Amino acid sequence: MRAGIAFLRAYPDLGRLFWSNVLWTLGSGLYFFVWPNYVRDLGGGPQAIGYLTGLMYGVMALSLLPGGWLADRVERRRLMVANWGVAALAPLLFALARHWTGLIPGVLLYAQFFGWPAMEAYVADLVPKDSLGRAFALANSGYALGAALSPLLGAALLPHLGMRGLFLLAFLAFLASTLVLTRLSPQSPKARPDAEARGAPRLWPWMAVFVGVSLASAALRPFLPVFLEDRFGMARAWILASGALLSLGGFVLAWPLGHRSAHGAPQALATGLLAMAAGVALLFLPFGFLPGLFLFGADAAVYSLLRGLIGREAGWGRTFGATQVPATLAQALAPLAAGWLYHTAPELFLGLGAGLLGLLALVSLRLGKRG
Repeated sequence: MRAGIAFLRAYPDLGRLFWSNVLWTLGSGLYFFVWPNYVRDLGGGPQAIGYLTGLMYGVMALSLLPGGWLADRVERRRLMVANWGVAALAPLLFALARHWTGLIPGVLLYAQFFGWPAMEAYVADLVPKDSLGRAFALANSGYALGAALSPLLGAALLPHLGMRGLFLLAFLAFLASTLVLTRLSPQSPKARPDAEARGAPRLWPWMAVFVGVSLASAALRPFLPVFLEDRFGMARAWILASGALLSLGGFVLAWPLGHRSAHGAPQALATGLLAMAAGVALLFLPFGFLPGLFLFGADAAVYSLLRGLIGREAGWGRTFGATQVPATLAQALAPLAAGWLYHTAPELFLGLGAGLLGLLALVSLRLGKRG
């Protein structure tokens, strides 16, 4: 932990990204873990949950390619601030919805990711290549820290403010996150060697792992709170509070996994994937959701480690955007199939997810040995 703090202090703009991420999920974490339950409140079933989640990821995919092109041509801080500012309006639209279809406009705004490749390219140009996995893990751990705190706050405020009151607080947190980004140092795209512009063949096996992780995480995450409600009959406020375990795991596990990645990124990645698989398996045990959600939170660190591995091969904005597209499409399709499978056989659904994560861990170790 001390080494990670020193690393963030050595790169002040990375520290600002960390705090911007904390504020963002301090807002989204107020409501996001019970988002599927809110869809139910507005008349939507498992298929509607899958549709809205799939729509969100589909729009993300469509916005990433132009975002990657812009990240190599436009000053990156400005692009990030514009994107964050647009997405910040989404919870206001969520609060106005009276039927689950009324959530669609807010989903369309929240899913605008045209500034995301600029953020990843910003980090890639900020730190040495051998520190990329660590930089992504530490900066993105800010998302987990904010999301670990906000569900507890949301659970306390929900009985008094209701879901629509939480959406208003989320908007204020999103606005604060955007303002922090305005304090970043400007960064214009810089020229890169032709070899890096073309990418490297070693990039594509890791892309396959990235798609697999995105598929598993996007399929499982939306239905974890639904499973807690269906299997254990947990009250809504308790489900919201238990969501803090996911984020706490993401924050705590990101720091050692990020530190380990500097000496062996594939091994750190495999460790994170096995933690996720174990977390899913523990959900079947009485009170197993306590360590289970904590361990599954490693998916945030796993994502960061994979982006670091991809960034080592080619750090162009368009590379970050293009490689994100197939993973985001997998995230768009996974909830659609997951909604049907969860409705049919919840236990089988979770078992398949754990098996896929374990397989991806073995593949990562194999790719690491190939160098």
